Amino acid sequence: MASLQSKRFAEMREGDEGSAMNLLARSLTLSFCIVTTITLRADEFEDSLTAALKAYKENKIDDASTALQNATRIIAEKSGEKLEDVLPKTIGAWTRGRLETQSLASAGGGTTTKVNYKKGDKEKGTEERISVNVTADSPMLMQVATFLKAPALGSLLGQKTKQIGDYSGMYISKEGILQFPVNERYMVIIQGKKIPEDQLMIIAKGINADLLKGMK
Repeated sequence: MASLQSKRFAEMREGDEGSAMNLLARSLTLSFCIVTTITLRADEFEDSLTAALKAYKENKIDDASTALQNATRIIAEKSGEKLEDVLPKTIGAWTRGRLETQSLASAGGGTTTKVNYKKGDKEKGTEERISVNVTADSPMLMQVATFLKAPALGSLLGQKTKQIGDYSGMYISKEGILQFPVNERYMVIIQGKKIPEDQLMIIAKGINADLLKGMK
């Protein structure tokens, strides 16, 4: 009887050790995958810069331009990743879609991250959509700032000054656009054609502008 119990104890111990080893192996594999992904991402950026410099020295201007655009895309995507917490997955009855980030180099500089918020049922024809763009380092900031400093001028153009928490913004009813600058670096543009003003304000107030303000 004692021998049988010893045998069972040994089997249980071997099973526990096997489970622990399997768990450790899975953890190491996951860690390796994460580190490899990050490393490859960094290498992809560095490779693009190296390829651009090499092509430039060889007077292959088109190839250099393509490589630089790829490097710019990687930076833009990295900037967009930081906005996950700025743009909540849900704001009231609105649900956020996937973030898309792109460079605005061809439009004077900066990057823009776009996302759609939806509510309602598409199949029943009740779906509504609001788009949100967070633009960084865009020349547009100066234009909006000018109107905010001269609300009378904005009023002549059909614009209304709106207060969104601690931030001043502009509402253009004809276009269904509500926009406001954050920290003289970011511009938040909320648009929803035929969407009531109060719903645009719900989205605006649901955005974590204070977190955006602290980003570099």
